[in-house]
Amino acid sequence: MAEVVGDRVSFPRERHEAPVSEQTVSIPETRSPVIPRLQIQGVSKSFEAVHALRGIDFSIAPGEIHAMVGENGAGKSTLVGIITGLLTPNTGQLLLDGEPVSFSSPLQARHHGIAAVYQDPNLFPHLSIAENIFTGQYPTRAGALDSATMRRRAQELLARLGFELDVDALVAGLTVAEAQYVEIARAMSSDLRLLILDEPTSALTPGEAAKLYDLVARLKSQGTSVLWISHRMEEIRRLADTITVLRDGTHVRTAPVDELDDATMIKLMVGRSVALEAVARDRPLGPARLSVSNLSLPGVFDGISFNVHEGEIVGVAGLVGSGRSEVAQAIFGLSPRMTGTVLVDGKPVRPRSPGQMSELGLVYLPEDRDAEGVISSMTITDNIALPSLPRLSRFGFMSGRKEREAASEQQSALSIKGRLKSFVSELSGGNRQKVALARLLATGPKVLLLDEPTHGIDVGTKAQVHDIMRKLAREERLAILMISSDLPEVLAVSDRVLVVSRGRLVDDIPIEDASQESILAAATRTGAGGANKEDSK
Repeated sequence: MAEVVGDRVSFPRERHEAPVSEQTVSIPETRSPVIPRLQIQGVSKSFEAVHALRGIDFSIAPGEIHAMVGENGAGKSTLVGIITGLLTPNTGQLLLDGEPVSFSSPLQARHHGIAAVYQDPNLFPHLSIAENIFTGQYPTRAGALDSATMRRRAQELLARLGFELDVDALVAGLTVAEAQYVEIARAMSSDLRLLILDEPTSALTPGEAAKLYDLVARLKSQGTSVLWISHRMEEIRRLADTITVLRDGTHVRTAPVDELDDATMIKLMVGRSVALEAVARDRPLGPARLSVSNLSLPGVFDGISFNVHEGEIVGVAGLVGSGRSEVAQAIFGLSPRMTGTVLVDGKPVRPRSPGQMSELGLVYLPEDRDAEGVISSMTITDNIALPSLPRLSRFGFMSGRKEREAASEQQSALSIKGRLKSFVSELSGGNRQKVALARLLATGPKVLLLDEPTHGIDVGTKAQVHDIMRKLAREERLAILMISSDLPEVLAVSDRVLVVSRGRLVDDIPIEDASQESILAAATRTGAGGANKEDSK
């Protein structure tokens, strides 16, 4: 008989001791195949006429880190919704440890050992950490909430996971990384069999990401399966045992990680070869469109000086918290306490508000596109037209024709998928990012400040955004300042790289001299200095 021990099935060996003729014949031991932790069999899902998933089939083994990749709109989120009980498939079924399951809610999935942690934590901000961890399964005593037991169990759970958090603290005061820790602890409060992590490191520092990698490795060693969803090739290579590729709602391939190199994986994802490589600039730079000198904001950054020329893309690199985003926000008029000199097309300006800077032709695309870059409850047309109302209106009345023409022009230029009357909330992440960029371009800017312009979008759309940026700089002659945590992106798109460390500009590297190693070396410097000031003269 087989003996079940935790997640492992132990089979006793059969012994064959009787002689056959005069020789002993050794009969090979037979082992039953390992039952998959999760089997996805023929799963399809449609939303009216839109087929989000078509006949998805693959399995996740016990104790396996299984990466799922695909472009935005490939069906990853829909499949996660089905696994966790948010959505019901039209056809197909799920098997959990060999048993058919069907969940009507994430809480029911959690009771069966399946939990998901998303890049935007889904917690109750005005409840404590302990209350969030045990939501839906609060310990009780005599019919009432047993607060002492809840707090004690929450503290034990966090300690076991290696997270140092005050269980009485409100979630509203946590960082993104800390909020993810709470979600993971909540997942672990049940007998966890499958943990789904959706873009879990998108907002984490390298140190926080490393801590998460270590935790995932520990979970794997304990027999927990992990479904890791990410656009970051380097962390997939570091963690995954197996990769599943989805494209346009279909299952393209599942293979061991060693069988798929980056180029093959990208081609499977997008259906074509995609090059995320540097493209040489073929036109000389024009005059400085944006010049800043000795910019300072107490406690944030100090003594920042640089230029961005017509036709130039300047990348800004640095660790999270280095002050790089705050520099762009201050130039855009979001930090009135900033001191220093700002010139736009050679004319001095004192940044007081975003409206003032936009009128001067300088616009800013924030990192958080959903909260700050677009209005999700409005249509594509309304989003694109809104910042350009003065130009599109006459005598205080909007011209519907001009509004539609402006939106159609940007939709064509940026290859935005969807009907112009569609709500932005219905679009994929990559198309929402394009709408956010289209809003700015419709105003006819001279200088673009782009903060993480490809954050959370797939590799195919990322290549499109890179091509758009190059066209804007080289053909439209815009000046672009791009802040990015993605060093391959910085190297692929930039003409020059500024490196910020602890609020100081520590290096200004020509792209021909730049590498990931040189940028990281500069970003981790503890002192100021080292920047090339020649371009600031």
